[in-house]
Amino acid sequence: MRDLNTITAESFAQYGTVIRFPKEFTGNFLILETEQEEPWRMAVFRYENHKIDVLEHHPTSKESFEPMSGVTVLLVALHDTPEKWEAFLLDQPVCLKKGIWHQVLALTEEAVVKITENLEVESVFYQLDVPVGVAVMEM
Repeated sequence: MRDLNTITAESFAQYGTVIRFPKEFTGNFLILETEQEEPWRMAVFRYENHKIDVLEHHPTSKESFEPMSGVTVLLVALHDTPEKWEAFLLDQPVCLKKGIWHQVLALTEEAVVKITENLEVESVFYQLDVPVGVAVMEM
C-alpha cells in the first residue's frame, strides 16, 4: 500500500506543472505551458477503472490532466524508475513533463478528465509486476 499525496507545486515539480495562477501573479491571463515543436489536441477521457496493470508515457509529448467530474487518482513515476510510482489525488489541473510514466484510476463509479497533448502521440507501456487498485474506505 502506498500513500495518496496532495498535489502542490513542490510535491509535483519533478513530474510536471500544476496548472494555476501563481500567488504573486496579479494579471488575468498567463501562459503556463507551450509546445512549439508539435501541434496539440484537446480531448476528454472517461474511465471507470479502479485497477490498472500498465503505466504509459509519451516520449515526445507533455500531457495535461484536468479533472472534470468524479474523483481521480493520478499515478506518476519518473522516466527511469516506473516501479517507483507515486499516487496523487487529482484535485487540480496538472501538466506532465515528456516521458513521465502515468495512469489514472477512478475513485468514483466514473471519472472524466480533460487532456491536452500533441496531435500525434507516441505511447510506450510498462507492465506492472502487481496490479494497482484503489478502494474508498469508510471512516
